[in-house]
Amino acid sequence: MVRLIKRKKVTFLLSGGGSNLFKILKKNLTFKKFITLSIISNNKVSKQIKELIKLNELEIKIYEKVSNLKTKYMGDCDIVFSVGYLKKIESEIIKNYEIINLHPSLLPKYKGLMTHKRMLINNEIKYGYSIHRVTKYLDDGEILNQNQNNISTSSETELSTNHKRLEHQEVFKDLVNFLN
Repeated sequence: MVRLIKRKKVTFLLSGGGSNLFKILKKNLTFKKFITLSIISNNKVSKQIKELIKLNELEIKIYEKVSNLKTKYMGDCDIVFSVGYLKKIESEIIKNYEIINLHPSLLPKYKGLMTHKRMLINNEIKYGYSIHRVTKYLDDGEILNQNQNNISTSSETELSTNHKRLEHQEVFKDLVNFLN
């Protein structure tokens, strides 16, 4: 008996350059663990991501410079994954969708912005990220997964680079585990 596994449909939110999203999309080309419905950014989506989508003929809707999230952008997704989306998500969207967020600290510490700077100021010995459910409160939802490493620098730039490397290696696996 063959068991068909229905792949979940994911919409991604981002604000920045999208290096994590690029790695996620690239790995999903190989492993085909989910379907990407749309990418929504309050800025421009990187040329690198657009080229990946075009080159591989992916049917992904891209919405750029979106100042207010609306349900029409989400489609019929199963999950919304915020990967570096730096705007508050409206309560109406939170109520209607299952939303998870990639946050650059080991929550509950360092909610909000400037996480690396605050870690160094407080002489933390570990850095990492959290994937958590989004609620109406900032970085306060149930923590679904965390990944960490030792801090080995006093440079914010170097810490940020190490942090991105950790995310690029692990976030795709974390998302797939969550979807299953």
